[in-house]
Amino acid sequence: MQETARTVVMIFAIAALGYVVGAIKIKGISLGSSAIFLVALVFGHFGVTFPAAMQTAGMVLFIASVGISAGPTFAGNLRRHGAAYVLLCLLTALTGAALCVAIIRFAGIETPIAMGLMTGAYTTSPGFASAKEAFAESADAVAKVAAGYGIMYPVGTLGKVLFVQLVPKLLKTDMARERELLRQTEAAQGSRSKQGTIRLEAQGFFTLALAIACGMLLGGVTIPLPGIGSFSLGNSGGPLLVGLLLGHLGRIGPLDLRVDPKMVGPTKELGLILFFTGAGTEGGSRLMEIVEQYGASLIFYGLLLTFIPMALGFFFSQRLFRLSALNGLAAMTGGMTSTPSLAALIQTSGTTDVASTYATTYPIALINMVLVMQILARV
Repeated sequence: MQETARTVVMIFAIAALGYVVGAIKIKGISLGSSAIFLVALVFGHFGVTFPAAMQTAGMVLFIASVGISAGPTFAGNLRRHGAAYVLLCLLTALTGAALCVAIIRFAGIETPIAMGLMTGAYTTSPGFASAKEAFAESADAVAKVAAGYGIMYPVGTLGKVLFVQLVPKLLKTDMARERELLRQTEAAQGSRSKQGTIRLEAQGFFTLALAIACGMLLGGVTIPLPGIGSFSLGNSGGPLLVGLLLGHLGRIGPLDLRVDPKMVGPTKELGLILFFTGAGTEGGSRLMEIVEQYGASLIFYGLLLTFIPMALGFFFSQRLFRLSALNGLAAMTGGMTSTPSLAALIQTSGTTDVASTYATTYPIALINMVLVMQILARV
């Protein structure tokens, strides 16, 4: 079998096995599409690899689709809950930073490893890149950041996926009521006039392709932050913001940019297959090596960094800001820049409306994490 054919077979074999594992329910809890990541870890441990471009393509396909679908509701959501989202993202980032400092000071974990654990627990690739950049002059420190990230990324991913599924069950959340509360902020996408517009193709793939291309160009722009370093939106933040903009506008002059809602779901799922398969095999390649080298105690510290900020943020979203349960959970997925947990929340809630909250909080959280990593490097 040719190498190209073998690669394609392995991608979809992992996906198929992932869906089988993801369909298994234990007391009503299942991993869903995120199980593809778990299966890919096992394949990665045994030497299966995929081109890095495949993982990136999957991520931008998913995240741009999220932005486009959330665009029509984004402005209304920001007007209604903007202050709450900003404060929740700050709380989430600062809680993680405080825990990270405590781990460094009291557990004796080296700063680069602790920062790697935090970026892995938050599953934040921009934060990870920022942490590596902070230690760019030391190859050893950069390797330690990568080690912490590698050991914690799969645990952090699965932990947050389980969190967004468990909380509604523990709270006995009325999903029908929660979906209705989310729809109250939804703008009427279909109310825009179709007259006098030019539509290049029926489904909206042109808009998706435009969002990805322009978004990746935007994500590559580096913005200097005097005294701290630099900042960029990266390959996740750029397509998300451009997707939001195009989804919100719906048209540019006579050009119709609306996307068929029936196309968005399958596009997101294909993106997740590529992203989870690539990220899982990449993480699995060194997972056992890192565990043996640094010990299982790192997982415990990483779990603290995963669950405490998320639980505390959700608590305040309910008690202080009075957000609905789904809105609070969606804010936490964005606040911890966790695309896999957003996918799990969409599946659990039965609505893509949660993506609007994610898309609102994600850019705020991204900026926070980049800044926090630069500050922690000086601890």
